[in-house]
Amino acid sequence: MLQPRREHAPLAAVLTTALVCCCVPAAAPAASPPVTGGAGIPQQVPQASGGAGYGDPGKRSVVVAATALVGDVVAVRGTIPKAARRRIVLQRFDHRHGWHDVRRSRVHRTSRFLVRWRADRSGRIGLRVVLVRRKRPETVAPVARIDVYRPAKATFFGPGLYGQKTYCHQTLTPLLLGVANRTLPCGTEVAILYDRRQIVVPVVDRGPFNAGYDWDLTQATADALGFAESGPIGYVRIEAAAG
Repeated sequence: MLQPRREHAPLAAVLTTALVCCCVPAAAPAASPPVTGGAGIPQQVPQASGGAGYGDPGKRSVVVAATALVGDVVAVRGTIPKAARRRIVLQRFDHRHGWHDVRRSRVHRTSRFLVRWRADRSGRIGLRVVLVRRKRPETVAPVARIDVYRPAKATFFGPGLYGQKTYCHQTLTPLLLGVANRTLPCGTEVAILYDRRQIVVPVVDRGPFNAGYDWDLTQATADALGFAESGPIGYVRIEAAAG
């Protein structure tokens, strides 16, 4: 078991999120996203760009942040032409129970809408907007997806320990991607978020050993995320696919 030397610094790093526009013409009602609970999060993604907005004013659109932390209030914006003053429902997809309502609102007279949802679970979450009708609700395409992470604090380790074996029987090198955790089994895949960058890495060691920290990143993982000092991150465990 490694006793890594950790870098300490004031907790000055602050996670941010960037808005990404998901805008396509409306077609048939959108299909349910296949999974939640973190599965499918990209292996590695550069800093997100994209601007805030409501989408193309002439098309049905949904705009949502690319990432968020559990507890964050997420703004879901969009445009529904010719639906001024109409009532809408924001729905969240649950792979066990399907779609269910989370918030209600109305379309503005400009054909735009804004619904705020407090992220209450981690993973890849599907969101959609439904126009309220007496006979048959009408889905506003497309389905927007957001990766929601749990907040945590992390350090990193590596220099001075290269060449030693980790708890999971791997040789620590400057290129080893992974994290240390006190309880998760070796090889468990975890998605880490920092400064709008995401990466999926396995558990390779035990730690951290300092109170107040939940994760230890290998030097290679920290470098991939631009993580240069101890501080807050987001994380979510990647669930293995059923079957």
